[in-house]
Amino acid sequence: MHSKLSAMGVGLLVAATALPSFAAADPPGGDSGRGLEKSMQCVACHGYGGVTDNPTFPNLAGQNAGYLSLQLEHFRSGKRYDPVMSPIAQTLSDDDIADLAAYFGGLEQKVADKR
Repeated sequence: MHSKLSAMGVGLLVAATALPSFAAADPPGGDSGRGLEKSMQCVACHGYGGVTDNPTFPNLAGQNAGYLSLQLEHFRSGKRYDPVMSPIAQTLSDDDIADLAAYFGGLEQKVADKR
């Protein structure tokens, strides 16, 4: 019984380390101050400060920076497609993506007031 539990524990540990990590606070080189400046193009859909009251678009404030960076890279490369986001992401440089991810990832997670 003990050997089964040990084997299962090792298997879980191996599986967990094989998963991609989104725990990075800032993507390498990300500057939240520059991200704030670049975020003005995001406001129309994602709201000021990354919080929108439109249920069609996700809030970006407080999202994990590594996750945001990865999603923008996927939109840019075509690995993920959205008729609005893909063309926007295709104009972003690696630095733009890192800066935007650092900015939105560093904000407090909030929900829009939907009065």
